[in-house]
Amino acid sequence: MSSLANGPSLDNTLKFNYSDGSRVHTLEGDDDPRLTQREVDQEIQDEEEPEVEEFIKKYGEIKVSYINPPTLNPWFTKPYALNYFFKGKLFRTRHERTSGKLELFLDLIYVGIVANLASSAVEEHTGLSFLKFFLLFIPAWTVWCDLKEFMNYYYNEDLLQRILVIWTICLLVVYDNNCEYFDELDNHTARVTTVLAYFLARISFGIIILFYSIFIREHRLQMRMFSTTLLITSSLWWLILLIHNNWGRCIFAAILFSIEQLCWVLSIHPWTKKKLKLEYSTALNIEHEDERFQSFYIIAVGEFLYNLVADSELKQGWNKRLSKGLSVIIISFLFLGFYAQKDGCRRAVHALRRSALAATLYVYSHLFLIASLLITGDAGVDLAKYGGKYLEHEEFGLLIFFHSGILVTLSFLTLLACLDKEKPNLSDCSIHSKLGRVGRIGFRIPVGCLIFGLSWAYKRLTIEKIMWMDCVFLIILFTYEFIVMNPLDLKEFREQFNQEEV
Repeated sequence: MSSLANGPSLDNTLKFNYSDGSRVHTLEGDDDPRLTQREVDQEIQDEEEPEVEEFIKKYGEIKVSYINPPTLNPWFTKPYALNYFFKGKLFRTRHERTSGKLELFLDLIYVGIVANLASSAVEEHTGLSFLKFFLLFIPAWTVWCDLKEFMNYYYNEDLLQRILVIWTICLLVVYDNNCEYFDELDNHTARVTTVLAYFLARISFGIIILFYSIFIREHRLQMRMFSTTLLITSSLWWLILLIHNNWGRCIFAAILFSIEQLCWVLSIHPWTKKKLKLEYSTALNIEHEDERFQSFYIIAVGEFLYNLVADSELKQGWNKRLSKGLSVIIISFLFLGFYAQKDGCRRAVHALRRSALAATLYVYSHLFLIASLLITGDAGVDLAKYGGKYLEHEEFGLLIFFHSGILVTLSFLTLLACLDKEKPNLSDCSIHSKLGRVGRIGFRIPVGCLIFGLSWAYKRLTIEKIMWMDCVFLIILFTYEFIVMNPLDLKEFREQFNQEEV
């Protein structure tokens, strides 16, 4: 995830850039002087999309000036910033969100790639297999974030960008086909190919960012600073081939991953902007970023269902495998609901604009959330296909993967919900307001711990009973949260039906 475009621009967290008032469309003293070349739109006539309207209803309007994009050319469009800050004021290009189909294509391929890594880890279901999965998952996640945020910042649908996208996707496929053999001491070809694929993907992104910085004044210094660190850190990955011990490789990879992430954070952190005294700096479409993570989460949840039905392993008629499979489907649906409802607050400050720390945690929480979700889904499917009534001791690790995945998923769903800063309504006397955030979502982690503790009951309870107990606990948790987050107002309910009758 280490890229200029890898997570939300932390410059978005400056609080004076946002308000709950109406959007700004007129030129002021601090407006970008180059706007004479690209007129500011004086009237915004398009209606907001329903998703954006819902986002604004909860998180408030964004104070922004709109500018017109340059002329688009399918062969090559002069690069420009879709969003940027000038002297602390947010500027946004009109109609910048045009990459939805390509983003969906990228997400589908990426989830398929990392799902293969999860399947390999679950097949062995050991601590070492999970460590291997996580260390191999991070590079794939990093490359995906490069492309995701590149589209968020600079996408214009020209031929050069389309070539970059398909080139990177091909490199991800090559990476996926070789990285699982990275720990085989006698398989030097797989290690070289894995490093080469990751190196080319990151170097390609660094070069395109460096090239774009020639044209994009608004992000120039930050782009060049980050692309320089990216070129250096990517080249360091070749040193891992000189290490002949797997534990040494793990330590080296963990250190280098940390350096990569630190370089990204420093390149866009408000502290860096302040020290460099930047007038122009990076900005992000928060609504789009939030929607991108939601869409990706939904696709990851879909892995629960795909692996369950792909090989028709649940057999015909009603049987124990089908019963366990249905519990997995319900659990996946509940995870989708937990993510969508967050903490249930009515008005809030989004994590991406709350503070630099909250924005950073928001991005990295999704890294752990998606990883745990994939492990949970794959382990759940394997348990559903398991033919025995009771789980054998040799397969205990499979249940641990499933339950620990649920616990970690619930933990990071709780963290993500807490990153938003709630704006309490003092006039609201409903149970929603009285309970507060802790009362609404405070049972997620305890329920996760309870489910994890059920793992040691595998000798007394059948695997079917354990999985349905997991499902029932999550149903009770979801039902409780739904009720306290959406208290039923009988008076309003009656008025609704009376209006329909009229």
